[in-house]
Amino acid sequence: MAPSPGFIDHGAPIFCMPMTTKTPDTTTSPETSSPIRASRRVTSILRERIQSGFYGVGDWLPTERVLAEDMHVQRRVVRTAIDELVREGLISRQPNCRPVVAEAPAAGSATGGDDAKGSASGIASSQFVALIMWHGGGPMERAGTAQQRIFWGINQALGQAGYHAVFLDLGGAIGTEAENAEREAAHLRYAMEHGFGGVIFYPYAYRSNRELIYEASQRLPLVMLDRTINGVATDFVGVDNHQATYDATMHLFQQGHRRIAYVTKIEPIHPVQERIQGYIDAVRAAGISEIILPLPSTSKEAANDWQVVSTMFGLPKDQRPTAVVCVNDYAAGSLAGYLLDSGLAIPEDVALTGFDDIVQLLPNGAGLTTMAQPYEEIGKSAVELLLRRLKDRTAAPATIELPAELIIRASSVTEECMKSA
Repeated sequence: MAPSPGFIDHGAPIFCMPMTTKTPDTTTSPETSSPIRASRRVTSILRERIQSGFYGVGDWLPTERVLAEDMHVQRRVVRTAIDELVREGLISRQPNCRPVVAEAPAAGSATGGDDAKGSASGIASSQFVALIMWHGGGPMERAGTAQQRIFWGINQALGQAGYHAVFLDLGGAIGTEAENAEREAAHLRYAMEHGFGGVIFYPYAYRSNRELIYEASQRLPLVMLDRTINGVATDFVGVDNHQATYDATMHLFQQGHRRIAYVTKIEPIHPVQERIQGYIDAVRAAGISEIILPLPSTSKEAANDWQVVSTMFGLPKDQRPTAVVCVNDYAAGSLAGYLLDSGLAIPEDVALTGFDDIVQLLPNGAGLTTMAQPYEEIGKSAVELLLRRLKDRTAAPATIELPAELIIRASSVTEECMKSA
């Protein structure tokens, strides 16, 4: 039996719960411009995010300011919506504290079973689409993680098409290859066994489960996010990693840098390899040398792991890199911490760029220049391909690579340049 609203199927891996049919548009419109209508809209959005498990039990809600900016309303509208959710028992609140998602009310009369034709809600299980993905979030991220924003885009697009998103969380933290493979396999089997109408899948165990992923793609519509699995041809949505990293590198070149390094993870996955190639093509086009440095896999306290980075940035000022393109924002934050501890200033001694736009500030308070991924559009595009696949199961696999946007902040330009820009 597919999961029903307010029901956690204890036979399912980790957690699953469907969204309601549609997340309202968060943009302001004539219909939602009055305070009463706006508060109802915000209440509905927050209620759906809580009931879907998107905001988990015990999670702090984002601040009023963040929610107001997210939904394009005044803070008093958010406050009214929160008051209503407190009355409904969905969140709890203590004086001078942010609201916390409360324990869900006890499930109704829903019981287990394997009826793939329907659910206790009366909705056919084929109208459910599973989103298999880590819920995301980290200590440096702002409110609204990449995964959350993808989820919002998916849920909105599915609701408009009459489908329901079911979030199958991959767990509290990204694990080892074996741990990720086990979790992902459990979710894929669950989606196939319970008659889901399709799957949108953001994989982490990229060396594993090829046969299972292929089987899933043959049994139901399957759209991959961010990375592909070698040997398995499926519909795919991501960003143009090559062009984005090319643009970030050329931005530093245009700022006058001629010794530009690239710091990267060494993984045989699509986005990592495309970003490396984008950097290589950019420095070759600029006529400067390649400097590719491996990102240490452990904390900066493990000095041996930073030996290559330490050697490169320990060179004389006229020989060391003056700028670094990082594979992602977390790499930029980690490298920034190491450079600052080494006595180098950002951006005066070393300019930095990241990738993703999930970490806005570096440890020294400087804004991080980055390539921003269009996360909501990634989600909507995934639904577009899934609906296409539902209409024509024989169509050739399609790929959508969306452009990333260069967001220039203080980490890559001096204060004087920022003022003159």
